[in-house]
Amino acid sequence: MDSVIFQGNVIGMLMYIIPAMLLFFYIIKGLEDKLVERKLYLACGIGVVLGTIAEAVIFVSGTHVYDAETAYAPMILVTPFIIMMFMFAGINLKTFKDEPAAPYYSAGYGLFFGGATEFWKLLMTEDMYPDMSSGDVFLITVFGFGTVLFLGGAGMWISYGIKNDNGIRTAARLAFVYIFLIYLNASALEHVHYGMHNFMLVIAGLVGIILVSGALCHQGYLRLPKLNITTEEATRLAEEERAKQKAEQVKRLAEEKRVKKIEKEKTKLEDDKEKVTHVTNVYNISDNVINRSKIGNLKEKKK
Repeated sequence: MDSVIFQGNVIGMLMYIIPAMLLFFYIIKGLEDKLVERKLYLACGIGVVLGTIAEAVIFVSGTHVYDAETAYAPMILVTPFIIMMFMFAGINLKTFKDEPAAPYYSAGYGLFFGGATEFWKLLMTEDMYPDMSSGDVFLITVFGFGTVLFLGGAGMWISYGIKNDNGIRTAARLAFVYIFLIYLNASALEHVHYGMHNFMLVIAGLVGIILVSGALCHQGYLRLPKLNITTEEATRLAEEERAKQKAEQVKRLAEEKRVKKIEKEKTKLEDDKEKVTHVTNVYNISDNVINRSKIGNLKEKKK
């Protein structure tokens, strides 16, 4: 078991964590002074933590296990939505989503989230199938790298969606794309563990994953906002804008409250007026009744 853990740690670091770190460095190259260093560390750290939790949920649910009747169907159909739920939860944190540079932090979150999930997935695979050859392990790890690349791009796109109040829909669409990628990954696992599928078809699937993931990540990278001012200044301006909007909202609510109060007082005055009119009418009716009674009494006396 120690050797398996050691192999998983080494391969996972080389194929997932280090590439994720290098890609993130490339994305934020030249922008270090315009980004909040603390939030860069937070994005990567939270990505690792939530990625580990997501993989633990998948492990406990048993969706990663091959079944004789359903094969890898649970992994293909369930895992993408679990992953995207945790992806959206991390990127939607107020610490990141309100930042002008949110897509940069989200890229780091997605890359390290993917690195953590694939790291633990590889470790469990080596534990369950200790007799795998080096070629099989390499094939699985390259598929995992494609997933890391995909989740890095997904982080940026979910951030764009949140900015446009469309984050959940974006995450859902990415989940359906991820179903296709996991299907290709499952085909590779079936080839490695059970000798199914032609090797060339598996390689074609690997190329497909790398191309799709690379395109998603590259297009997300091209849409990254240009930061002409430091993040601290941008944050200050954003906070001032939010404070201004809040003040306007408070002013609007106060005005609505004032109008409602005036309408309430007006309604009360009208009700009081109606009550006075009603009382006056009652008095008039009473006077008429009394006068008629007096007239009747006088007529009786005359008789």
